[in-house]
Amino acid sequence: MSIKSKRDYILDCFRNNPGKELKLKEIDEMVKAEYLKDTGSTDIYTNRTVRDLPKRGFITELNGYIKKPKRGVYTLIYGKIPSIKKSPFSTLDKKKIKKRDHYKCQMCGIPETREEILAIDHIEPEDSGGKGEYNNGITLCGKCNNIKSNLKVTTFGKKMFEKYRKIMLKKGDSEIVDFLNEVLEIYKKYNRN
Repeated sequence: MSIKSKRDYILDCFRNNPGKELKLKEIDEMVKAEYLKDTGSTDIYTNRTVRDLPKRGFITELNGYIKKPKRGVYTLIYGKIPSIKKSPFSTLDKKKIKKRDHYKCQMCGIPETREEILAIDHIEPEDSGGKGEYNNGITLCGKCNNIKSNLKVTTFGKKMFEKYRKIMLKKGDSEIVDFLNEVLEIYKKYNRN
């Protein structure tokens, strides 16, 4: 009987669960179960090897790559890693924008951490002629950046206020609803969509 390496056991775990989001603990349990069948022991440490896989890029043996969609969760994606568009903002401008914005998302206020790296996005979208420069940059968390998408900040802001108004209407908070109505009137006054 040939003995498989720790990496082989881990790759087999992903092969048997393609596309499924697996928690680190689940992977460890599956690998230990297979290792026990083969060796009679569960003495195998997997965590460091699993955590390293997303950094490895394309893994030939899997014909794909390991993606980490959220902390402590891993999934096998078949095919090549999609290329990521390089930011039009220079590294220096990104640092200056984050410092100016106090390392916080300018929409929700969440601070930058190791788990939540803030993005630099365009205030005026590229599609509308916005440039990747200091005065056109804004710091956003991943969630707000995805919600903002390709909208102008004014459009995104209006949508955000409308959403909050809807929530406050359900909660029955008339003071906040009145405030949000006044804010939304300003959008009408300046014809901002």
